[in-house]
Amino acid sequence: MERYVDMLIADDHSMVRNGLKLMLHQQNYFIPNVTEASDGTEVISLFEQHDFEVILLDISMPKMDGISVIRKLKSKDPTVRILALTMHKEENIIKQALDAGALGYILKSSGLEELVKAIMTVKRGERYFSNEVAQILFEEHKARKTVSGVMMNLSKRELQILGMIVKEYTNQQIADELNISRRTIEGHRVSLMKKLNVKSSVGLVKFALKNGME
Repeated sequence: MERYVDMLIADDHSMVRNGLKLMLHQQNYFIPNVTEASDGTEVISLFEQHDFEVILLDISMPKMDGISVIRKLKSKDPTVRILALTMHKEENIIKQALDAGALGYILKSSGLEELVKAIMTVKRGERYFSNEVAQILFEEHKARKTVSGVMMNLSKRELQILGMIVKEYTNQQIADELNISRRTIEGHRVSLMKKLNVKSSVGLVKFALKNGME
């Protein structure tokens, strides 16, 4: 068994905190030395008083939400090791937590074995994602690569016209600017919608902005 692991468990539900402590005392990898926090501001206060090896942090917290807490802690100590432990599995929330500086992200539905593995991994300063979270991130990455590939398949002229559509040029204005016929521009617009699998000019703009075109 490893030595004591000093950790902070931050969750606004006492039942969750008690359940986590009970689970951690049932494993044989380390002896948990647990401090508890019930809201975001308490996490900050306790962190300033004690050097925790791992912080288990819920995302939904009163007074200061988990994402804000992560940013605050990272600004105070870039080496702080935070494991997000939450019920949220929305891709945008996962990305916000990781971008803010969380080293790991697991769901409250995870079992004891995965919880212990996550704590020990984050304690070493390494990243850890539960299987479901890893799958969500993988699917998002795959979708982003697919979208980028579609953009790469556009011709130079199509990219030029798409950029002008984003800037709210009309077909006639684009035609005048590029010195080609309005009918040609209309054809390019229809072709772009087919290639990018959108149904309107608004869809073209949304797609372009999502992929970094301004």
